[in-house]
Amino acid sequence: MAVVYVVQKQMKVDPRTGDMIPRFDLTQADHFGRIEFLLSPKARPYGAGGIITELYKKLDTFSDEDYLLLVGNQCLVGFAMSVAADLNDGRVNILQWSGRDQAYVQIKADINGEEYDDGTDD
Repeated sequence: MAVVYVVQKQMKVDPRTGDMIPRFDLTQADHFGRIEFLLSPKARPYGAGGIITELYKKLDTFSDEDYLLLVGNQCLVGFAMSVAADLNDGRVNILQWSGRDQAYVQIKADINGEEYDDGTDD
């Protein structure tokens, strides 16, 4: 089964209760696979070595079937993209929210500059 790796869990304060709640509703992303968060809301890019090691462990099975959902600190997103591409021969599938369509759009990228043939006729 495909996995949607969300780079960083984002939280906000609920103004009514004062509780921490998810900042984004990611339910539509689960149409693409099981959602898994890579990093906690408190993760920061300082001391990047530990973060990168954690990303390698959590993305060790990343494949052409999986997706990254680029939510979180920009540096952490960059680290996750780099690690996923390294583990999958340069190929990364990304989910991008389309406000116009109110749905996620798939983006397929190959950092090696090669045509990314995913076997579909998109």
